[in-house]
Amino acid sequence: MSAFLPAAIMFSVTVVAVTAFLIPATFERASKLLNFYWVGVWVFLAMITSISGGAQTVDMLGLDTMPLAARLQFSATLCFVLFVVFGWFRLSGVALLMGFRRIRA
Repeated sequence: MSAFLPAAIMFSVTVVAVTAFLIPATFERASKLLNFYWVGVWVFLAMITSISGGAQTVDMLGLDTMPLAARLQFSATLCFVLFVVFGWFRLSGVALLMGFRRIRA
């Protein structure tokens, strides 16, 4: 019973942090492409935060989920990096293409 209070506090902190990451995702961008990556980055950050906070909460309750949590955390972080790098290349490519089109016109 004594581990319930720290786990409840950790759960509350996790919910607040995830909510703080999801608030910027509600702001609309003018470009649909830019809006897709804007929302994607914030959702990935919220997902990584929820996985790590959830793992710590469950660990405080005395359950052993660290091998699964570590795999999920690694997978989410790797997907986040790939998403950001792919998005950067795509947005840079679109910007360069638009620049070349303006020069030719």
